[in-house]
Amino acid sequence: LLQTAEVVIQSTTQDDPVNPDPSVLVRKNAAETPRIGSERSEFEPWNVVPVGDTSVLDDLPKKLAKEQVRAVAVEIAEFEGPIHIDRLAELTAASFGMNKLHAKRRGQISRQIGATDLYIDADKFVWPGSIVPNGWREFRPNSSDIDRPFTRISPVEIKNAARFVQESGGAATRDELETLTLQTFGRKRRTAQFMKHLSRALDS
Repeated sequence: LLQTAEVVIQSTTQDDPVNPDPSVLVRKNAAETPRIGSERSEFEPWNVVPVGDTSVLDDLPKKLAKEQVRAVAVEIAEFEGPIHIDRLAELTAASFGMNKLHAKRRGQISRQIGATDLYIDADKFVWPGSIVPNGWREFRPNSSDIDRPFTRISPVEIKNAARFVQESGGAATRDELETLTLQTFGRKRRTAQFMKHLSRALDS
């Protein structure tokens, strides 16, 4: 039997709300980028918009179905990217009325994402065309009530946040750096998965 995976579009709220430190919401180099300003944008999750029903996904890999799926995936990636390919596949499927993905269907959608002009890095994060990954130094803070699993945040984005915390003088030790970086993304608990993902970002 094919295993099914429920779409990860649930709240990540913890018992006690965790909010980013106000300092990370202010950009230090605002003078260099006056059009952006000094206020750092927080992460906004994509709100699923129905664009069709499951028959579109059933029609893959027919040409029209491929074009529809790719168009939706690109739109989501441009809004929420960098975004993990699994999350992008889930959100794309949800746009066509499918809230559960089995392995075969996930693979079908992921292949369509790979056939777009979107860049997919080694960690399987999909980047919008508007961002050059190697030159991106931004990050998008979020509170714990936002739908954004920590392990689905790009290591590049986490490292950017940690760099900002260090340069701001907010962390004197590794432990403080880890705490403030987790807080930047609405996290406090040091679960094994969180710490593995965080270490990958900090030590890369």
